[in-house]
Amino acid sequence: MRRKSLIFSILLMSLIGISVWFWPSPSSFQDVKASYRPSDVWVTDQHGHPMEIIRLAKTQRSLGWARLSEVSPLFLEQLIRAEDQRFYQHRGIDVWSLGKVIFEALQGSKVRGASTISMQVASLLNKKNGNAFFRKIDQILMALALERSWSKSQILEAYLNFLPFRGELVGLRVASMGYFQKHPISLSDQESALLVALIRAPNASPDKVASRACGLLHRSQPQDCAGIQQQAREIFEKPYFVPRERSLISVLSSKILLPSTDPSLVLTSLDFTVQNLAVQALREQLQELRNKNVKDGAVLVIENETGRVVAYVSNGGIAHSSAHQIDGILARRQAGSTLKPFIYATALERGLIRPNSLLEDSPADITVAFGKVYRPNNYDNQFRGLVMAGEALGSSLNVPAVRLLQLVGENHAMDSLEKLGLTELQSEEFYGPSLALGTVDVNLWELTRAYRNLAAEKEIFSNQTREEIFAMLSSNENRRFTFGLQSLFALPFSAAVKTGTSKDMRDNWCLGYTSKYTVGVWIGNFDGEPMWNVSGLSGAAPIWVRMMKGLHPSAQGSLTTHPQAGEILPIKTITRIRYPAKDMLVGLDPDIPRALQKLPIEIESPQTGHSVYLNGKLFSKSEETIFWAIQSRGQQRIELKDQNGRVVDQVRFIVR
Repeated sequence: MRRKSLIFSILLMSLIGISVWFWPSPSSFQDVKASYRPSDVWVTDQHGHPMEIIRLAKTQRSLGWARLSEVSPLFLEQLIRAEDQRFYQHRGIDVWSLGKVIFEALQGSKVRGASTISMQVASLLNKKNGNAFFRKIDQILMALALERSWSKSQILEAYLNFLPFRGELVGLRVASMGYFQKHPISLSDQESALLVALIRAPNASPDKVASRACGLLHRSQPQDCAGIQQQAREIFEKPYFVPRERSLISVLSSKILLPSTDPSLVLTSLDFTVQNLAVQALREQLQELRNKNVKDGAVLVIENETGRVVAYVSNGGIAHSSAHQIDGILARRQAGSTLKPFIYATALERGLIRPNSLLEDSPADITVAFGKVYRPNNYDNQFRGLVMAGEALGSSLNVPAVRLLQLVGENHAMDSLEKLGLTELQSEEFYGPSLALGTVDVNLWELTRAYRNLAAEKEIFSNQTREEIFAMLSSNENRRFTFGLQSLFALPFSAAVKTGTSKDMRDNWCLGYTSKYTVGVWIGNFDGEPMWNVSGLSGAAPIWVRMMKGLHPSAQGSLTTHPQAGEILPIKTITRIRYPAKDMLVGLDPDIPRALQKLPIEIESPQTGHSVYLNGKLFSKSEETIFWAIQSRGQQRIELKDQNGRVVDQVRFIVR
């Protein structure tokens, strides 16, 4: 039998020797290495600083390419001894054992053994199906071609990186990290033996793997293998675990990706220092609020000049978040008072107010369609009478904001929100006056970018409007009604800031900007549970303040400007049509004489020189209450005009 095998091997090798010269040259080692794609890749910041390892491929698990110099000599020694003892002597095939294997294959026996490391690399790089005999021939030819163009070190290095281990693990680096939590260079003699033992039978039982590893370690002097068996059971009877190098990016969003020419890296727009600060600030604040039923949060930081995202913390991470795979920056939540600056900006842009215009902060019954009444209230259930617009916005007073929305018009406010990038908005009728208090569902991405538009973009609001909004939101005096003069927001530099809390305390926001950065923070619970007694200052605000101080470490002095003592402020009080309400239906009573049926027209804060027009005709000067004897049915229009004939407010309603 041995003689037949040897003769057959010589004849076969002669044939192969002739064929190999016609076999196409394999890809170069450099090309194969360049095309290697690990399942887990490094995510870096915009400067190339490594931040996180994340998994992209789902069908297999592999890490970065392992160079031969990064592998323990103990492992290499055992690998050669177990898989290909004459690796450094042959030219791709082992002539002495190959003849027997191929002869048996021709007789119909199962082909096994005699595969050198070079042949295994050929098989790993050129996987084919079909007849076992022809696959073996193909493997041999490619192995010989590899040996002609690759060095032994290159063949061995490729083998280590494409070699399948247990389950989904491919490559020595991930096997070493997954089972021993160490890089291949640090593998011990016993650890090396266990991994080499997996190569022949990757999914064998722990006891069988231990038995083969014991044989590799003690070939000359068999010894007790109980220790190896115990280690194999501890390692292979539980799922492997690849430790994360860092934990700065819980969810990788496409919104932070930049083009990269290196396939082993994912380049982002993030800044390592800012991202690290945001992660720490969020986690520490969530830890501080753990007894107030706060489990989740998110932080977004945008560089105003470029629009690049330099911090994207989508949740509190594995140790702090209730659902660490949820992207809290894209989750839609109720906006609360964070929309107020956009309503004030719209009013400023339309020339309806100035920062020192007087707005009325007093109990209000806002009539809505079908005779319903909406009664807004302030956070502290107090009213302060006439306040300047800057004070009303800075202190986040609700009643002036609702009254201002009525003056601006919900349609104009909605138009501004859409231009600012808020999507998935309902119709204006859906929200009504509550739009001013943030009943809109938004996400932190849209909201932070909308604030960045206030800081840097000129297409939506004029420079004057943006400067006035910044002054209104950055003034400590303006915030005094709600936050006091020396609040957490009293920074050593000028920064606009706005907080917001949604209904039932389910969401807490803090957003704001300087000339350089816009920062948005949300805290709450992904499952929608209410927080317990979390205010605008105790929730998201400490994170926002910490971020702003970290982003402006050298800023000195305050740039906020305020009215000087003795300066005369022009007074411009908001006035509007309080009643009838928009689209209201008024029914005539057939049992009452027409002349006695009168509709009250109510004007809030009537101004000298203003007039009321009915269906395009002058009806009366502006007074608090005017009665109109209903003369006709159908569509009606009431307009309130100033002394220059400009329409200040108008409503349409129907008489039936």
